[in-house]
Amino acid sequence: MKHLLALTVVASACSGGRVESRSAPVVPPEVSTNGDTIYFGTVFPLGSSGTAPTYVYERRVEAIPGALRSSHITRSPEGSIALAESATHDLDYRLSAYRLHANQLGQSGSVEVTGHQVHFRLERGSQVELADEVQADPVVVGPTLVGYIVRHLEALRSGQALPVRMAVLDRLETIGFELTVVPGQADQTRVRMTASSFLYRLFIDPIDFDFEASSGKLVRLEGRVPPKVWADNAWKDFDARVEYRFVAGSYL
Repeated sequence: MKHLLALTVVASACSGGRVESRSAPVVPPEVSTNGDTIYFGTVFPLGSSGTAPTYVYERRVEAIPGALRSSHITRSPEGSIALAESATHDLDYRLSAYRLHANQLGQSGSVEVTGHQVHFRLERGSQVELADEVQADPVVVGPTLVGYIVRHLEALRSGQALPVRMAVLDRLETIGFELTVVPGQADQTRVRMTASSFLYRLFIDPIDFDFEASSGKLVRLEGRVPPKVWADNAWKDFDARVEYRFVAGSYL
């Protein structure tokens, strides 16, 4: 696949290149315990036929005053946390705050959205980087992207193309994408996420999301995912197939 600069579906997929292994920041225990489990996603290398997963991730949702907090916790098959992130948003998945608690590059940080203002803070050990951006289109991150799609699934099925801006903390910016429905299995709806810019489309492969046509539950994702894989003495971007198993009755 082409080198994907962004998604975090799926936010930390943009760094690329050779990166040293670093100790990840401590993940607060409440990130992986607060709220209710919605589903588990089992992550396999894209195109593989094996049954051993590379990662398993859990989606949890917690009701807080006037909003929801959605968390994604990605673990190795042995149970160690590779990536933990959470987002505060309303019932329509409008993002107000995102927190990267830890990733494999030893990074943490945050994104805050106030009106059309997007504020980034990236922490690499003692180094802190800040950036600001103005955006009119909806801003999404890993824990809110699929929820935004679910809330707008009927509009997408009717033929609308919806713009979003993926906040990519590694790059201290958002990147534009377009969501559309494309042909898929007869009993499923396939939503494709494609870079809006012609230049970015030269480097960013589309990511496909398959939903049950009847329930709207997420079934599968194919494309770049946030966790990386260690190969050739470096962390490398990871193209994957994710199969979902719901514990809750709906996405939330």
